[in-house]
Amino acid sequence: MTDQRFTELLGKQLAGEISSGESVELKSILDANEALRTEYKQLQAYFESETAADENMETVLDRIKAQIKVPDQANLAISKNKPGVTWLKIAAVLAVVLVGLLIYNRYAIFINKTNNEVLVNVQTRASEIKTIVLADGSTVKINSGSSFKYPRNFKGASRNVYLSGEAFFEVKKDASHPFIVHTAQLAVKVLGTSFDVKAYQNDSLTETSLISGKVAISMKDNAAKTFILKPNDKFTLANGKASLGKLTYFSGTENNRVMETAWTKHELIYKNNRFDEIARLFERWYDVKITFKDPQLKAVKFTGHVDKETLTEALNVLKLIENFNYSIEGKNVYIYH
Repeated sequence: MTDQRFTELLGKQLAGEISSGESVELKSILDANEALRTEYKQLQAYFESETAADENMETVLDRIKAQIKVPDQANLAISKNKPGVTWLKIAAVLAVVLVGLLIYNRYAIFINKTNNEVLVNVQTRASEIKTIVLADGSTVKINSGSSFKYPRNFKGASRNVYLSGEAFFEVKKDASHPFIVHTAQLAVKVLGTSFDVKAYQNDSLTETSLISGKVAISMKDNAAKTFILKPNDKFTLANGKASLGKLTYFSGTENNRVMETAWTKHELIYKNNRFDEIARLFERWYDVKITFKDPQLKAVKFTGHVDKETLTEALNVLKLIENFNYSIEGKNVYIYH
């Protein structure tokens, strides 16, 4: 009942028809529910933005309606006067209904204001991996701690998706509609191929690893410079500097032992990596926060892999190589000498 009342009150808030008493009630609901507060801030920011008044609200409405099914009993009374305001109210109310539906699943809908494109946002928690199939038949496996945005249906000359984190793509070939993965720093353009893109916000580098096919990579701050990858190539962008290298094999040259894509087979591989780099991998793998009490330990390098080992077992293996101690307090891990 709380979610239903929230939907009703937020619709009035966005339409500018909420009373002072209802405002107090809405504030009380938001104070008691963090998830509803987050959805409220996202919608409020959208409808109060400078561009909201200039957008074609009828188009936005049609796209929102295409993504949700409003229950039969939720009838909307549409006024015929002030058509511009009416469309804004309807879009607001439908968006709020959408919020109510999204509370019960873990997907969020965003509107790309560049072209009013409705995007679905799939997020993965630490230690979680998800696989989704896009409208064109392409498959995306999303690594832990990532956010992936995509349209329900691709329109226009290209197939655009947006990634923060890491994902492995198997793209259906369509020469007339290139597939483009956008990250904060890169645009990876393909026609049909399998590849991995790693672009976590808290990592010092961004990587694209090509398994098959061919991709073209351009940097957002220098679109004129393009890097072409062939199978077994890896593109790395670190501290603004781009470089091309080869995929890393953990043992031999078997395809299933490629370090960059081992996570897709639920295996974590590190080869001559710094301890602080491995710590970030462990944080996403085990859903913990790792703190180094001795900064010198961050530079120690390790080679190894994790499959079904627990966090304690994985750390104990590292201790066989380097003398250090650790303590685990809930989801916090402390590393020290």
